[in-house]
Amino acid sequence: MRVVPAPTTSVVAAITIGQTPRPDLLAPLRERVREGMTIIEVGALDELTADDIASRPPRPSASANRYPLTTRLRDGSVVTLDEDDLAPLVQHAVDRAQHAGADVTLLLCAGGFSDVTAPGPLVRPFDAAVATAQRIGARSVVVAVPYEGQTSSAHRKWVAAGFDVRMIVGDIAALDLPVDPVVDAIILDYVGHAARDVRALRARSSVAVIDLGECGAETAVASLATRGNEREAEVR
Repeated sequence: MRVVPAPTTSVVAAITIGQTPRPDLLAPLRERVREGMTIIEVGALDELTADDIASRPPRPSASANRYPLTTRLRDGSVVTLDEDDLAPLVQHAVDRAQHAGADVTLLLCAGGFSDVTAPGPLVRPFDAAVATAQRIGARSVVVAVPYEGQTSSAHRKWVAAGFDVRMIVGDIAALDLPVDPVVDAIILDYVGHAARDVRALRARSSVAVIDLGECGAETAVASLATRGNEREAEVR
């Protein structure tokens, strides 16, 4: 567990599905935290070695619909694990963050982890991005994922959220942008895109670009501010 120092009255826990440190994933949150807020960074795989991870048996899944998620270990190596297999490890990371005093918890992942819980606000970037898309009135969306293996799962969750969906795969710096006039937004269904790449995509897009990492960070900071205001009101 790593703490990013700041004068603190409120604490946001950033939960990665891999190992810390992940400054790339924390960047959108760092850019938005205000004075009096501290970030705690906790990785779901922090307590495991590479051998531990490789030898973990898959969890029996109640659903045939698997959701592969790719993340990095501390040594820079990349691993792919299913959301169902990661879920108990993510829950343990959330519990550790709560024990450390987190007021708001942010999952730094595009997966939903619907069974993961926290006593206070738990921000899922997917839910935050859905709210953003609904707020701007988007109905027909292009959803971009970095890996082909994520297309089916991502398509399924965005359709279930009520959108008309077309999928594209690849590096956002080289995406072929939609020319369909009925497309309302491009959704980057990944947490970890560099801010410069997101800005570059927006500059060449004629429709809104919704980035899950940004949406999660904005929602977490807003929730943290609300918690801080509630705390001040209780003191008064």
